[in-house]
Amino acid sequence: MGSLDSNEIIQMIQFPRCLLIPATLLFIMGEGRAQSQSEMNQKEYAIYEKADAALNKIYLQVLSKLDDEGKAKLKVAQRAWVVFRDAQAELDADIMRGGSAAPLLRAGSLTGTTRHRTDELKQLLNQHSDP
Repeated sequence: MGSLDSNEIIQMIQFPRCLLIPATLLFIMGEGRAQSQSEMNQKEYAIYEKADAALNKIYLQVLSKLDDEGKAKLKVAQRAWVVFRDAQAELDADIMRGGSAAPLLRAGSLTGTTRHRTDELKQLLNQHSDP
């Protein structure tokens, strides 16, 4: 079985959001090898970057299916979503405000929110691809 990242495990277990932060920390810290906080932050941010790349790919596919009016509406919605994503990440990281784990929590939140948005865009793509 392949290695799962912390967000995939949390999604499988369906934790309430208030338990997301401690669960993420426990999973990443309990991987069986010593890691510095900086290494954990970098690893989680790399996971986010992959999720963001997947989102951008789907976003462009959806845009290609829409007329000009639909494209304009999606762009407005996506800009608003980016503001929400970033604000939610700041809120999720606030439990460790000023601490070295705050970037880890922020990146984990960015990943989770981005994957959720990717799923939404996939649904939109499917709606516009159906005959």
